[in-house]
Amino acid sequence: MVSGRRGEKRQEQQAFALKGTMPAITMLCLKTANVSAVERQLADHISQMPHFFLHLPILLDLAELGDEPVDLGALAGLLRKHNLVPIAVRNPTDAQRERAVAAGLGVLRTPLTRSSRQAGPAEGSTPTPGPVAVGPAPDRSAPGAAAAERGAAAPARRPRDAAPPPDAAGEPPPAGLTVRQPVRSGQVIYVPHGDLVVLSPVSSGAELIANDNIHVYAPLRGRAMAGAHNNADASIFCMSLEAEFVSIAGRYLMADEIPDEHRGKPARISVQNDGLVVTRL
Repeated sequence: MVSGRRGEKRQEQQAFALKGTMPAITMLCLKTANVSAVERQLADHISQMPHFFLHLPILLDLAELGDEPVDLGALAGLLRKHNLVPIAVRNPTDAQRERAVAAGLGVLRTPLTRSSRQAGPAEGSTPTPGPVAVGPAPDRSAPGAAAAERGAAAPARRPRDAAPPPDAAGEPPPAGLTVRQPVRSGQVIYVPHGDLVVLSPVSSGAELIANDNIHVYAPLRGRAMAGAHNNADASIFCMSLEAEFVSIAGRYLMADEIPDEHRGKPARISVQNDGLVVTRL
């Protein structure tokens, strides 16, 4: 009888475990409290890559709102309507923290959480609505991650070796990008014009997005989305296909849909007959 009770107690103790690690999470950095403006930009992002955003966990960063009130309940409902999963807020004021809890959201405690004494916008000023930056929370162990976390308003933060934006003289945007350092879990690299070339491994949980081709001269273990703006002529090339997800112009393959004969081998993914095919290089 005693041993039976010990066995039951041991089983109860193994029901779950708490761990302090965090998987790659997409961080939506609010720049306006206007929920309608957020929905318009979010709908545009989702229309370009619907399968990428499906059931994506979302962390709301409120740092740039200052003390501006935001309807977090309405915002959480908006995200769920678009098949996103809001999980928590980051950098809230005391009032925003109360609204987050009331909306059923968690509060992420990080060293960057603002003090309640931090000043917001000047009294009487009218905040100017701005765009929303959508991108995963960066891996802080990665080179340049701290700078990326302060990122600009764009679907993903620009890697440190990306070319600067065109100047006001109307100079065309730079064509393509070459990344030489490893792309770690939680990092996103987005190239709106030209090819993306990666010379180092791409870890699980990392994401590559390009309007044209993606070339990975190393193992590809994360996600790769070429032809992001419906460019069906784009291809994905890699030296070792171990991807979690590949997509070209809205067509996609999950990891378990990639043929076994191509796993871990040099491969090209392209669009044929309105679907994706994998061929050996």
